[in-house]
Amino acid sequence: MENVKDLIANGNTKLPKSTAIFNMSSATDCPSLKKGLCSAVVDGKIICYALRPEKFRPSVLPYRKRQEKYWKAIKAEKFVEEFLSANASKRKKFDAIRFNEAGDFHTQRCITKAEKIATLLKPHKIKCYAYTARKDLSYNDIDNLVVNGSGFMKDNIKNEFKIVDKDGKNVPKGYALCVGDCKICSRCMIKGKLTAVKKH
Repeated sequence: MENVKDLIANGNTKLPKSTAIFNMSSATDCPSLKKGLCSAVVDGKIICYALRPEKFRPSVLPYRKRQEKYWKAIKAEKFVEEFLSANASKRKKFDAIRFNEAGDFHTQRCITKAEKIATLLKPHKIKCYAYTARKDLSYNDIDNLVVNGSGFMKDNIKNEFKIVDKDGKNVPKGYALCVGDCKICSRCMIKGKLTAVKKH
């Protein structure tokens, strides 16, 4: 089986290199999309940004499928062991893991596993956060994993990520507009933040 060091990305155009990215599935095979829960479907049109590279960059979809295969096979403790080993060899260390840049939780077990990983990494000062449209699952037992609900809040989810018009004029009261640059903002890693993001 592959090692997590080969399946984590060092940030992207929005995220700093200190944030590791790991997807539990591809956007193509997103559990939320299949269940009709994704808020990135507007008037029957899919506006999910994570789907675009899977369509236009041939290496992206196979890579995310490898991440999914690894995720389904690995135990939380082994994930953490491999992650910490990979991080120890890096000059610029990871201080966060973003789960689900693409895709979503498959089942309740995925939430339990991600919470266990977040709990094991907390003493190492590594934050774990995720985005989800799985409003059909329970988050009551989440403590260390920061979960951002895509268009919803429930149970123990204190963060919501809401899509607004491209002009950004219909931001709900109490929500802050996403600046679109995670290198200068960390609100998605902090519990209790309400964020509006423009359609893109």
